[in-house]
Amino acid sequence: KTVPTKARLVKLATIHHRPRNTKGPEENLEQFAKLITQASAQKADIVCLPEALTMVGTGRSYLAASEPIPGPSTKFLGDVARQNNLYIVAGLLEKDGEVVYNTAVLIDRKGNLAGKYRKVSLPREEIDGGITPGNSFPVFETDFGKIGMMICWDITFPEGAKVLAQQGAEIIFLPIAGGYLKLAMARALENQVYLVSSTYDMISAVFDLE
Repeated sequence: KTVPTKARLVKLATIHHRPRNTKGPEENLEQFAKLITQASAQKADIVCLPEALTMVGTGRSYLAASEPIPGPSTKFLGDVARQNNLYIVAGLLEKDGEVVYNTAVLIDRKGNLAGKYRKVSLPREEIDGGITPGNSFPVFETDFGKIGMMICWDITFPEGAKVLAQQGAEIIFLPIAGGYLKLAMARALENQVYLVSSTYDMISAVFDLE
């Protein structure tokens, strides 16, 4: 017998912001921190930030913008999450030894690194830029339910969102540079999960099940 999932009230927030002509990752993070604080003032439980947020606007390459995870950016975001008592999903560039991934991190309310997802579906420019693809779609527990993460080009293919939904993800968070709006809507509809996009060149929104 299937037991219906208990309804919960969760406030989802997404940030639509593109850093421009900044001096480096630290300045980008400071800009996003101010916007996260605004979301906190509206009682957000979790905030989604866009893809590669420490690279955009800095003029740096994927490799030059990469860093360990955990590392300086996750520490900064952890402090912001703890101060505002919310979760953060953020797109970063991860350096693991000699390998670089396009990664989304989940920071919990206490400021801890609660999980990370390495982008599976890479466009040609990321492959040419030295990015290595991930190989799994993990699901993470929060105090309001299970969530999954995808990044940008992942929405082009139905498999990632399907795997997340099959593992029990109720919300999928999508840091994305830009893409096709209808694909984001389709991933939510076909899997009956909420999808939250944070983007530079597409709509940043919460997509429902209809």
